[in-house]
Formats: sequence, C-alpha cells, structure tokens
Amino acid sequence: MVEQIYIIRHGLTESNKKKIYAGWSDESVCNEGISNLLEIGNKLKKFKIEKIFSSPIQRAIQTAGIINSSLDISTEIEKSLKEMKMGPWEGLSEEEVAKKYPREWKIWNSKPFELKLDGRETLKDLQLRTLRAIKKISNNSNFSRILAVTHVALIRSLIIFYNNLSLNEYRKIDVPNGAVYLLDYNTPEKKVMRVL
Repeated sequence: MVEQIYIIRHGLTESNKKKIYAGWSDESVCNEGISNLLEIGNKLKKFKIEKIFSSPIQRAIQTAGIINSSLDISTEIEKSLKEMKMGPWEGLSEEEVAKKYPREWKIWNSKPFELKLDGRETLKDLQLRTLRAIKKISNNSNFSRILAVTHVALIRSLIIFYNNLSLNEYRKIDVPNGAVYLLDYNTPEKKVMRVL
C-alpha cells in the first residue's frame, strides 16, 4: 500500500529557459538540468523510495534515468503522467502566444480555469487526469514510497487540489525544474508540500 508519493518536475530544458510551451514534444534535458538532477538523485536517497513511475515524454524519462543512477530501483512508464496537451500553443513562446492569441492569453493569465481552446486540454480535464494517474499508481503498487516523474502542469493541479486552492491560482504557483513534492497519505490533512 502506497503511503507516500514523491512528485518531481523533470529537469531543465532549453524550452524552459526560453519560456516555450514544449507540451508533448520530445525534448531532452539540457546540461545544466542534468547536473542538477544528479545532485537531486543523491538527496532523494534519504527518502527510501522503492519505485519510479515516469511520464512517457523524453525529458521525464531522461530525468527518471538520471535520478535512478543514484536510487537503482525499477522504473515504469505511466502514460497519464504526461504534460498538459497545449494544442496550438505547443512550440510557441509565451511572447508568441501573447501576440497570436491576445484574448486567450489574457484569460490564461487572469482566470486560467476559464480558458477553452480547440485542441488544448482545459485545467479541469488536466486535474481530473492527474488525480486518476495518482490513484492508478497508488492502487497498482505494492510499495509504500514511490516517485512520480512528471511536468509542471500536473504538479500545479495536484497542489491546487490537495491544498484546497482554486484552479484560477494555477499561474501563481511556482514549480521549478527538479523540485520535489510530497503527498503523504499518513498525515490527517493530505497536502502536497515541497521537500526538495
């Protein structure tokens, strides 16, 4: 029975540095990100994690592999942990989105919960998918401490759900690359808290 789920955002990429929406693209972690993940892998040892579940997107798989060079445990790909589907925004920088989609960009920055765009996952759909993913890896695991390697959007949606926030707070939540959070089922008030 899973008691603790550690959740990490993948390592830094060039798109992250340039504020480009990478979405489902298969981009690798940059050299700076690799160095950071090697340090994080060593720090994660103290949590005695027993299994890793990773998003199927390249930057997450690579992150899981780098971390696992320190942990040496089994890794499983979980499709539902993949990044938010960005639709027409994928591959565009924030600046380009603001120019091409000014009305939608304004909504995204003020009331993101209300944004609906063809081909793009809504925050509500994303949150439901994220909660299903966490439930699935919790229910299908014989381990007590697991690590989910995923993306900024999923981590924000978990923080919002478990910390009783509004989805309109989405853009205000800072989730750095390589940041590690904990969902602890042993605590009376289950909250998602940053631990690394």
